[in-house]
Amino acid sequence: MAGTTSAATPRNGRQAGPRFFNNGKRLLLMQVIVVGYDGSQHAKKALQFAKALSERFGSKVYVLYVVDTALGSLSEAFSASFLKYLRDDGERALREAKSLLPNAETKLLEGDPPHEIVAFAREVKADLIVVGSRGLSTIRRSILGSVASRLLQESDISVLVVK
Repeated sequence: MAGTTSAATPRNGRQAGPRFFNNGKRLLLMQVIVVGYDGSQHAKKALQFAKALSERFGSKVYVLYVVDTALGSLSEAFSASFLKYLRDDGERALREAKSLLPNAETKLLEGDPPHEIVAFAREVKADLIVVGSRGLSTIRRSILGSVASRLLQESDISVLVVK
C-alpha cells in the first residue's frame, strides 16, 4: 500500500517528498548518498555499505576526499609540497574508490573535512552521509576529534558511521 505525505520543509531545504509504506511501515528512500573517503579500512567498509544501499535503492553516490588544508598550514615551502602530497593521495584514494564503485561520482575538495562534507551534501541534497568510524589521521583526531564524531554533531543530514 503506498501513500504520500508532505508536511513541513526539512532543514535541508527540500520539500517533503513521497513517503512509501509497506505493510503499514514507512520505508526510507535514499536517492543521494555522500561518502567521506580517505582510503582507510573503515572508509572502504563505509564505501561497501554505501554501494549496498545504492544497489538496493537505486541511489546516486558521491565519494568525497577532502584535503585537510589545516594540516598543510605549516611553513610556506613545506606547506606547498605537503599539500601536493595530500592532493596526490586524495586522487589515488578516489581512483581506488571508483574501482570499487564504478557508478559513483568522485570529488576532491579542500578545507575542513566535516565542514566540506556537510556543505557538499547540502548542495546535492543528500539523504545520507556515510563515513568510516576511523580514518587515517590520528594526529588531527587527537587534537580536534574525528571527522565522524564532528559530522554526527554538526550535520543536519543523517550520518551513518560504519565500523
